[in-house]
Amino acid sequence: MSIKNITNLYSLIDLSIGSIKPPLDSYSRVTDAIISLANAVAEYDDDNEELWYIGEHGYMGGIDNLIVGAYWHYTEWHGGQWSQGYAALCALGRVFSPNMSMLDNDSPEYMTYEALEALAQRHE
Repeated sequence: MSIKNITNLYSLIDLSIGSIKPPLDSYSRVTDAIISLANAVAEYDDDNEELWYIGEHGYMGGIDNLIVGAYWHYTEWHGGQWSQGYAALCALGRVFSPNMSMLDNDSPEYMTYEALEALAQRHE
């Protein structure tokens, strides 16, 4: 997976959860895109630090904020081991391991968490 493909996936997700005219019109489609993004980042085999600057001027403030915020979102919004949300949590877990951390309401990751929660609630 190239930086360009990862950037395009990030941009698609960023617009879908941060703008008023989302290109992905459902929570399920956004979740699929997040799974694809997390897997692409996990399989990215270049040491290029450019990866972690993707989207820093976007709605979610960067790929790192999106990954961490989405991880915490799916810890609460999955329907068990065989659900799409659990698949997203597992894919994100390939990239982010929380160890002893937790989501802070004042953190930039919290914006992603809240945006995904609002999207999930609209599509319940």
